[in-house]
Amino acid sequence: MNDSVDNGERQEMGLALFFRVIIKRLLTLIALNLLFCVSVLPVLTLPNALAALYRCAGLTLKEEDFPLIKTFFAAFTSEFFKTLASGWVMLLLLGGAAVGAVFYWSVSASLSLLFALLCTVMTLYFYAANCNLFYMLSRVRLPLGALLKNAFLLVFLQPIGGNAACLLSFLALAASAWWFPGTIPLVVLISCSLAAMLACYGVRNRIEKSVVSKNGPEDRLKCENSEC
Repeated sequence: MNDSVDNGERQEMGLALFFRVIIKRLLTLIALNLLFCVSVLPVLTLPNALAALYRCAGLTLKEEDFPLIKTFFAAFTSEFFKTLASGWVMLLLLGGAAVGAVFYWSVSASLSLLFALLCTVMTLYFYAANCNLFYMLSRVRLPLGALLKNAFLLVFLQPIGGNAACLLSFLALAASAWWFPGTIPLVVLISCSLAAMLACYGVRNRIEKSVVSKNGPEDRLKCENSEC
């Protein structure tokens, strides 16, 4: 009897929780997506905007009540330069692999298929590493080197289901990019926040157990009241 109850609780904390949160917090996700779109307009601050997006997406996934705008911009400014540096390192690796994949898939040279497959695998790997990095930036204070090392290593430590959630997150963004500009309404309203929540859903358990619990959670909100 107890086992069946425990199994039901675990199921509720899984996909059922994810879809319930989407339905219950749809307006929050839309508002978060709009905040993210505004904050990335300078382009340079993309890593900081992603860390803030992951912070708010993670709290939304936990079904916590929090002041969205205050939380977002507190996370956006927290450890600003470290987030900027580590984020751009990872994003440039991801971008380089993605450009290589697109290029080699488009040419017909003898070895192009091999390089295209290699670049595609590296793109997925770097995307999963980015998911790890931005979740850690939203949850814990670590030196720059430790952030990058953990981001890469945790890809191999994540369960299959976690990496599958990151893959779905990647596919959601890739689909939005592939059919752009027809997907502009989705990009502005929901694509980024939904992809971030999928990524948080995939990586959070391993990072909470392996990183956050050993280093102590970071209060990126830096609020002076208990609301946050």
